[in-house]
Amino acid sequence: MAEFSNLTENRPRWFWRLTLLAVTLALAVGAFLWRTLETVAITDVQYLVEELRLVFTAIRWVLIGLVASFWPAITNALTRHGRIDASGKAQLLALRWRVLAWLVVLELMLGQNLPGHFLRAIHGVEA
Repeated sequence: MAEFSNLTENRPRWFWRLTLLAVTLALAVGAFLWRTLETVAITDVQYLVEELRLVFTAIRWVLIGLVASFWPAITNALTRHGRIDASGKAQLLALRWRVLAWLVVLELMLGQNLPGHFLRAIHGVEA
């Protein structure tokens, strides 16, 4: 029990550390991209983004698949560590497919740009 209370007391400290890490990484990536943009032509950057689009799409689909496959293990671990009770576990397991359906819908709408393709098809403009 002392271990659980220690984790709860350190939660704000970990939150701020992870937030600081995320901000630092975002600034580092931004600085790298800014420097790249200054030294490389914009057409080269656009070409690189187009080349990596398929890789990023595959990574997003793999992450959605990992969420689907590890959802029961995560809920079991949360129950085992006392974060949720049996009713919370049942509720999370019931929400599994709804969450995954929304992740797929978001990927199709935002990642694959289905509304843009649909509007182009309606207006007859070739991509």
